[in-house]
Amino acid sequence: MGGGASNPHAGQGRVVWVDAARCVAMFLVFFGHLGPGWFPALGPLIAAVYTFHMPLFFLLSGLFFSPAIRFRALLAKRAKTLLVPYYVFSSFALVVPLVKLLRPSLYAQAGKSTAVDPLRDVTGILLAQGGSGLWFLWSLFSALLFLWCLARIAKGNRIALFALFAAFVGLGYAVGSSAVFPMLPFQLGNLFKATAWVGFGYLLARSIDIKRLDRLPLAGRLAAAIALFALFAASFLMVSAYQQAHGSTPLFYLCRSAATVLGIAMAIALSLLLPSLSWISTIGRCSLVFYALNDISLKTTKFALFSLARIHAPAMALPAQLAIGLLAVILAMSACYWANILIQRHARWTLGDL
Repeated sequence: MGGGASNPHAGQGRVVWVDAARCVAMFLVFFGHLGPGWFPALGPLIAAVYTFHMPLFFLLSGLFFSPAIRFRALLAKRAKTLLVPYYVFSSFALVVPLVKLLRPSLYAQAGKSTAVDPLRDVTGILLAQGGSGLWFLWSLFSALLFLWCLARIAKGNRIALFALFAAFVGLGYAVGSSAVFPMLPFQLGNLFKATAWVGFGYLLARSIDIKRLDRLPLAGRLAAAIALFALFAASFLMVSAYQQAHGSTPLFYLCRSAATVLGIAMAIALSLLLPSLSWISTIGRCSLVFYALNDISLKTTKFALFSLARIHAPAMALPAQLAIGLLAVILAMSACYWANILIQRHARWTLGDL
């Protein structure tokens, strides 16, 4: 990944490593959504990915947050760019009940429930409850508004904000363990945790020059990134394994928080190692489209592999499941890549570009 004028994206106002990190995060979203029901041998790896892949997205979004914007302008801008795509693309989530109605055996072979309640699914999407639809977009919208209020009240006190966000992480676990709070409308049950990670991104950008990483000499940056990636990856795997073995105890949540931080650091270090390729930049720059289409593209890909091609992944050994899983991710992301071209050219209104 080159720096300065040799970088093909340097003159476009983009931060190249952030786009690369978004690409990494998007790959992890696709991989995490493979589902342990379809790929049981990948269950521990998928569980490890779930500890940090969405906090990584929140943190990357917080890098560009500014409380200097007027609240009304922030509200209008984010409603267009987050809520319009949420309601447009969340309609694809209704594919699940449709497939369950038409082909219940496909879900039964993965040990999934074939019960169908379309009204509950529609209500969950409209009110953005739990994991319905593209929950991340509503959660980010609420977190940005809440963060604006907190940043204004704190008047830029980074120490106070850091302590508050750390407390929010703990509150997020407490709220998440409840049966009621996760089902609050408009992702309010996820507000503390989402605000914390967006806020950490905001504080990170205030503490370092995030654009400077693109301008560092290539050789020195690669050497440092390789060392950091190896360190963070080894630490992440050890903490994740320890966390998965200790159930819902205070130590479990402490280890999970550590795994989240280490996973984010590992992903960022990896982003500094990626070459400056146009397709990586495209996925990072257009990550909203890939996120919006990941569910439908993965479900279509898994349907093709498991139903049409008659591949029975749940019965396979770990290496075969990993190979089939990576194939499914590549095929699904490729479909999204071409769909993104069509959306950018002919349907930008779906992204809030009204």
